Amino acid sequence: MHSLANSLRKRLYSVLASPCKAQKQWGRPYWQECAGFRDISCLSCPKFDERREECSVPFGTPIRKCVVASIEAHLHDAKGISALELGFGRFSLGKKLIERSGGIWTGVEPHQPKEKRPQIGQGCYGHTASIPFADQTFDLVFGIQTFEHWGQKCAGAAREASSYKKCLDEVLRVLKPGGSIYFDAPIHLHGHEMFIMGDIPRILSYFPVQSWCNLKQERWRYHYHPLERFVPCASHFVEWREEISSYSKEEVEKITTEPIWLFSISAEKCAA
Repeated sequence: MHSLANSLRKRLYSVLASPCKAQKQWGRPYWQECAGFRDISCLSCPKFDERREECSVPFGTPIRKCVVASIEAHLHDAKGISALELGFGRFSLGKKLIERSGGIWTGVEPHQPKEKRPQIGQGCYGHTASIPFADQTFDLVFGIQTFEHWGQKCAGAAREASSYKKCLDEVLRVLKPGGSIYFDAPIHLHGHEMFIMGDIPRILSYFPVQSWCNLKQERWRYHYHPLERFVPCASHFVEWREEISSYSKEEVEKITTEPIWLFSISAEKCAA
């Protein structure tokens, strides 16, 4: 999916990304409540093209298409908001939507040059375990496909594993009271073992009710019909063997054929 044509489609989509258009698509309920989750099935997703029976996001893997949809759903309205993105990489649709809707985007990224000093409204070097900004700076902290890597221990993470508690304590520190978070991560794909295994209770244990309120969790592509089934492949299993240590071989074997889906979580910092 890294072809030139795919890259061009992604760039064009980013150029044309519009908060107003996103508001029209996502300004009404787009989910169904199910077992404590907001379920967004492919069939009922606003991005589903009924005539062609395909996702209308024109680039990326099936899970990347869900990521794009979820970004639009959660980040299209940021007027007057100061937002911090954790791990913005090379492509940030969230940045474009936040700025185009009247918000201020700031980013930290561990692959940026270390001499790139922190400044509101710009991208700089930094990582979640040590966010280089003062207490209560931001209205929103978010991460797109980075949450699952914070505590990852295998070599592919290109850094030392961080404690999820330490990272979320840092997020709490830089958030204003009542400020919000949004994170998404693939399930049964890569990253920390709890995301590979789909251990949602373990993930949620890092969001105690004393610190976080109005917590919402979403499942994207958990119900993928009539679109294709998207499952892990052999190349993922190499990383799994390095990463997974807290689950039995039998538990791991059960998920090798499970479809990959997108988990997202949002919550608010409880007022002191």
